[in-house]
Amino acid sequence: MIITLSIFYYLFLVAVAVFLLYSLFNVYHLLRFGFFSLINVLVIVLYVLIAASFLYFSFSILMTVDWSTPLIDFGNMSNNPF
Repeated sequence: MIITLSIFYYLFLVAVAVFLLYSLFNVYHLLRFGFFSLINVLVIVLYVLIAASFLYFSFSILMTVDWSTPLIDFGNMSNNPF
């Protein structure tokens, strides 16, 4: 059994999902309870643009990683006498 580096990628995706859920709550509360003004709309747009740019930047960096690199290989454990 081989555990690859992709386990960290899946953990990162879980963190991104939590961040997106938290962001939806933030935007909802800004729309629901914030005053309808230009400042409120600009804050929402600025938040969404910055969050999207961070996500785009992080995913573009993660695309360069070879996620099939073995992290732990349990296949050689049967040949080891210890």
